[in-house]
Amino acid sequence: MEDFHGYRLESFDPLAYFAKGSKWGLNDFLHWGHVGYDKRRAITAGAAGVDRLYRERDPAYMRMISDFIDRFRDFDLIVMSTYNFIHPEVLARELKKPIKVLGFIDDPYSTYMRGVPFLWAFDGAFFISPSYIDDIPFQDAIARWSNKPATWWPLVPFPFQRPEKVDEQFFRDRDVDVVYVGNPSATKVDRLIQLKHHFRERIHVHGRWPFKGYIGFIRGVLGKPIYPHRVTSLSQTERTEIYWRTKIGFNMHVSDRAYETGNMRMYEAPAHGMMMVCDKAGGDAHTKIFESGREAVYYDTTSQAIEIIEHYLHKEDERARIAQAGFERYWRDYQWEPNLLRFLEWASSIRASNIDC
Repeated sequence: MEDFHGYRLESFDPLAYFAKGSKWGLNDFLHWGHVGYDKRRAITAGAAGVDRLYRERDPAYMRMISDFIDRFRDFDLIVMSTYNFIHPEVLARELKKPIKVLGFIDDPYSTYMRGVPFLWAFDGAFFISPSYIDDIPFQDAIARWSNKPATWWPLVPFPFQRPEKVDEQFFRDRDVDVVYVGNPSATKVDRLIQLKHHFRERIHVHGRWPFKGYIGFIRGVLGKPIYPHRVTSLSQTERTEIYWRTKIGFNMHVSDRAYETGNMRMYEAPAHGMMMVCDKAGGDAHTKIFESGREAVYYDTTSQAIEIIEHYLHKEDERARIAQAGFERYWRDYQWEPNLLRFLEWASSIRASNIDC
C-alpha cells in the first residue's frame, strides 16, 4: 500500500495463486501449445485462457477471484495496468462500485486477444501506443470498438535522479557510441545482426536473453542467421551508468512494419541525454512523442538507421543539439510521477457504468 498525492495505491499478483507447474493434461499441450497447457501462462495470455479457467472453475483461479472481489469491492478505481485476469462476467456482476479501466499495453499484437474481448466490462481504457495499424490512431480504433472514454498514458520509466549539472558538455562528453538494451524477438535479432556487423564494438547490446545470452548462436539450429555475440543483462545501476555515457540510443519496436510506437526505451534514451534513433510508427504517431529532426531522428529501414547513426556520430554539434532537445522534452512532459497523477485524475473522473447483469 502506498500513498500517492492522496491516492492509496495497492497492487495484486494473480500468479501467486498458481503453483509453478500448474498444468492441464498432455492432450491440451498437443492441441493448444504451451499457453493451453500452463495455467500460469493462460491467465495472462488472453481472453481464451481466462475464460477457460473460469468456465472450468479452476480451484486456484476461483480462490484468486474471491480474494480479488473481497479486497477491491469497495475501492473507487481498479486499473488493469498490464493484462486483465478477471473474467468480464465477474467484473460486471461483482465489482459494480469501482470505476474500472483496462490497459492496452502490448498492441497491436494483443489487441484482439487481451483487449477488445474484455472492453465491454470496463468503464474506460488507456493505451500506451498512439498508433495502431494501417495508419489508424489508437484513439480512433478504440472508438470503433466501444463508446468508452480512452486516454494515452505514456509508458515512461520509473523515477530516477536528474543530474544537477546539465550543460553543453553533458551531451558531448560521452565515450560510448551506440547502445541498445532490450529483450530479443526474431525480427529484432535480425536487425541487430545488421547493426552489429556494421558497428562492431562501437555498439553495446544488452538485455535478458535466453540461454545466458547465447540465444543468438542457437538461432542457427533453427535455420536462422546467428547473432555471434553473447548478450549480458544489466542491473538498474549498470544500465543507468552506460546510458549517461552513450551518445546515441538505438530503439526499435516489435513490428517490422510501421505500426506501434512508445515503448519504454523510447523515453529512456532522451531522458538520459542520448540522441535517440528510432523506428517510425503508423500515421507518423512517433512525432507526437518526440518531434522528428529536432528531439529525435527516425528511420524506415535498418540500413537507413545505420546511415543516420554514422552521420550524427560525425556531426557532434547536431547530435548534441537534438539530444538536448529530447532531454528537455522528456523532463518537461514525460516524468513518471506527473504522468501517473494526470492519469489517476482522468480515470477518477469517469462514471462507473454499473452494467446490469
